[in-house]
Amino acid sequence: MIGGYLMSDLSQNLVHLRWLLKLVDFKVAGEFSWESAVLATLYREMCGATLPNKAKIGGCLSLLQSWARFHFPFLRPR
Repeated sequence: MIGGYLMSDLSQNLVHLRWLLKLVDFKVAGEFSWESAVLATLYREMCGATLPNKAKIGGCLSLLQSWARFHFPFLRPR
């Protein structure tokens, strides 16, 4: 769930070690702000996508898509 959907990279099958370390203690993992982490990952990927040699983007793209459909009505399906 974390590596494949919420905080995905371009490989879609690897999880960064920083997220796995948060799951060592489940009590502490429940207190972590996962929403902020997902949003920060998406922002970082969007900043990296502005580079001229970058062709793909990672992160939770369904979050970006739902935001765009809410704020830009012409993007909604008819």
